[in-house]
Amino acid sequence: MVVDEGRNLHLYFPLDEALKSISKAEVLPIPEFHSFQINRSHTVIFTVEKGSVTAATSWRENPDSREVTGAVSLESGMFAIYLPGEPFLVKCDTEDTEAVMRIVGGSDEREST
Repeated sequence: MVVDEGRNLHLYFPLDEALKSISKAEVLPIPEFHSFQINRSHTVIFTVEKGSVTAATSWRENPDSREVTGAVSLESGMFAIYLPGEPFLVKCDTEDTEAVMRIVGGSDEREST
């Protein structure tokens, strides 16, 4: 999980070249996650426009783990990047939070667990 301010997104393009085309990615509302998700073939990025979200990750080496190994609160103007295979769990902190998810790069088959 990489967390930073939106103005610094370009610094992370070397992690996944697909981040360069994020403006072309479909913008999705953050789903109601009840457990960690893993997208094995795409990079997933969450951005916060208003309010805040809590973003968490777990053990990459053990995809069945439900243990939180890192969590952070993202405020307006921030993002969290999850690379392929990295567990993620993101929840809006308030009802009026405006945040979105984008899935970039990888193949056309979207896998999650």
